[in-house]
Amino acid sequence: MNRLAAALVSTALGLVIPLAAIADGKSLDSMFDEANDAFWNGEYEKAAELYAELEELGARSTALSFNRGTAEARLGNLGRAVCHYERALRQDPGHADATHNLAVIREFIARRASEQGRDADLAPAVGPWRAVLDRFSPRSASIAFLIFDVALFAVLILRRFIRREIYRLTLGVLAGVLAALTIATLAVTVGKWNQISGEREGIVVVRGVVEVMEGPDSEVKRFVLDEGSRVRLLEERDAWVKLRDDQGRDGWAPGEALGEI
Repeated sequence: MNRLAAALVSTALGLVIPLAAIADGKSLDSMFDEANDAFWNGEYEKAAELYAELEELGARSTALSFNRGTAEARLGNLGRAVCHYERALRQDPGHADATHNLAVIREFIARRASEQGRDADLAPAVGPWRAVLDRFSPRSASIAFLIFDVALFAVLILRRFIRREIYRLTLGVLAGVLAALTIATLAVTVGKWNQISGEREGIVVVRGVVEVMEGPDSEVKRFVLDEGSRVRLLEERDAWVKLRDDQGRDGWAPGEALGEI
């Protein structure tokens, strides 16, 4: 795991709650700075706790998710690291360090599982449409749609005032291209928001493996999943969560063993 990128994002958090909010007399940004300082001082447990406290207060940002993932990785909590790197990529699909660290950790877990006689399928295979959606955040998809939509409207208006046929033809072709891009980005935007609102995914965050049972409080084991495995979350009952893995197998696991992306 020596290839794991240790860089932190130290810029201010993109908070979804007011920056004036105070926790124990400290601003959220000062807590973020304190957590970063703890990380650089080798106090990874303190850093992870401070990042977790920020999340509990409602803070959400790529920087926070990435930094907590890095702190958890340094503590050896690989499943939790995967969960937070996945969250960072949900917010910023192009985040190079999160992508790199995620690949390193998954490779390490898969190799370890193989040595123990298991086949760890940590990142479920995705179809072409899901692959496209994963390249966009909801914000970037919406912005792309708005840009192409406005550009299409401008070209159509401009074409009405152009008289020379060659220019009208050129603008007509451009309008066709922009119309196609507008429709495509609208489809991605709708798909992305439906994905976020309608599909819940989680990561196995316990160390080692989690036993997936026949039902809540059941003693019948169906299969096991390695830490870092990504699953769909289907239902909650008391302290248990029903999940489905990439092979289509359903089962129940303790809620504390899973972290939602």
